[in-house]
Amino acid sequence: MYNWRKLAVSGALATTLTFSSLSVFAASFDDVSGLDSEISITKLVSLGYIANKGANFNPDSNLTRLEFAEIACRITTIGSSSVLKIKDLDTSKGKNKAAVRAVRGGLLSLNKKGEFKPKGSVTFAELSKALAFGLGFKKTWSNRPIDYLYYLDRKGVLDIDTDLDAAVTREDVAVAVDKYLTAKQSYTTITGVVSELTSTGLVVKSTTGENNLKYAANASIFQDDQQTEKGAVGPGTAVSVTLNSKGQVAYLSSTSLEVFDGAMAYDASGKLLVKGKTLYNTHSNLVVTPLPSSPDADFTFKEFANYGQNGVTFEGTAYSNMATDEITMLSPYVTKVTDRPISLNGTSVTFGFKADFDFNDLSMPLNDAAVVHLVDGTATKDVKLADIDALQKAGKVLTGTAIAGADGTITDLTVKAADPAPAE
Repeated sequence: MYNWRKLAVSGALATTLTFSSLSVFAASFDDVSGLDSEISITKLVSLGYIANKGANFNPDSNLTRLEFAEIACRITTIGSSSVLKIKDLDTSKGKNKAAVRAVRGGLLSLNKKGEFKPKGSVTFAELSKALAFGLGFKKTWSNRPIDYLYYLDRKGVLDIDTDLDAAVTREDVAVAVDKYLTAKQSYTTITGVVSELTSTGLVVKSTTGENNLKYAANASIFQDDQQTEKGAVGPGTAVSVTLNSKGQVAYLSSTSLEVFDGAMAYDASGKLLVKGKTLYNTHSNLVVTPLPSSPDADFTFKEFANYGQNGVTFEGTAYSNMATDEITMLSPYVTKVTDRPISLNGTSVTFGFKADFDFNDLSMPLNDAAVVHLVDGTATKDVKLADIDALQKAGKVLTGTAIAGADGTITDLTVKAADPAPAE
C-alpha cells in the first residue's frame, strides 16, 4: 500500500518538514566557500571571537597586530588594561584596551620608539605564545617559541612543523583559535536531534532533555560540512549546536536525512525493522512523534516497542541520519490492533494492555464510515456500533481486532462477545 522512498532531505523537501519559515543564514563570506577553513571562520565570526564586516573575509590577508590583540583578549585573560602610553595608538580614556593588554601580558612588544604598529603582521611565534599561555603554559617553564609550539602540538592546536617566523593569515588564526577553544572546552555545545522548529529557532532533544533554542542574528548553519540555510534543518535532523554568550545558536552543524515510508516494527534485539527489509539502529536522542489518534499526548519509543510486540501493527515514516544510518525520528501510526480486550466510550474504542502487560491502554476513535462486524459462533455479520455498545452494557466481555488509517481513526472493527468468567 505504501511505497518505499529514499530521499536526501534538503531544499524543498526540508520545507515540508518544518513548522515555520526561517530566513537564510547570516554569517557567510563569498571568499571562503569550499575552503577547509570555512567552518572555523564562519563559526568564530558568528560567536564574536573574530570581527568582520562585509561579504569577504580576506582569508589570505595577514593578521594585523591590532586584530591579534583583540582576538587574544577575547580568548584569554592575559594582561592588564592599566594605563600604558603607546606612541602610535590613542590609549586615553580606555581606548585600545586590547593593545594595552597584549603588551602588558607580554604577547606583543613595542618597538624602540614606543610604537605598537597596529597594522603590522603577527608571526606564528607570537600567536603560539598567546595560545600556549591561554591553555596553561607557565611563563616560568620557558620563553622559547619552540617550546610553546611543542606544547600546542600535544594539545592538537598547532602542528610541530609550523614555521614560527611566518606571518599569520586571517585564515590561519581562525583555524588555530577554533582548535584552541575546542581544547580549552570553551564552547557551549548541545548535541541531539531536532524535534521541532519554532518561529525563532528550534527545539533540540538531547541527553539533558528538550532545549528550546533561538537563532542568533548572524548564525552560521552547516549541513554535511557545507554552508546552508536554516530551512534545510528540519525535524529529525541530528545536530551539534554551539551557543554564544547569550545562549543563542551561533553555529549549527548537521547531517542530511533519508526518509523511509512503510511498515515498521521493533526487533527483539533492539533495532527497528522498516518495511520488513532492513534493521536500523536508533539514535540515542530519537524523536517519536505523537500518534495521530492522540496528537496531544507524548508517545515514546518504549511504548512503540511494547505495543509492537503485543498485537499492534504500525506504519509510518522513519528519518535516518545519512552519516550514521541511525534512525533519528519516527512518525508512526497504527494500522492494526489484533485480538485485544476492548471497551467502548461513545465512538472511541479502548484496547486493553494495562491488565496483561502493565503499559497504557490504547484508545482510538472510529471513522464516520467505519464498518463494524460481530462474530457470532462461526458466522460474522455487519452490525452497528450501538449493537456492540448494547452487548457491553449487558456485561459481555468484548474482544476486538481493528484496522486503522493514517489519520488515526478505525476504519474496520471486528468484535467477539463472550460471557464473563464465573466467579471463583
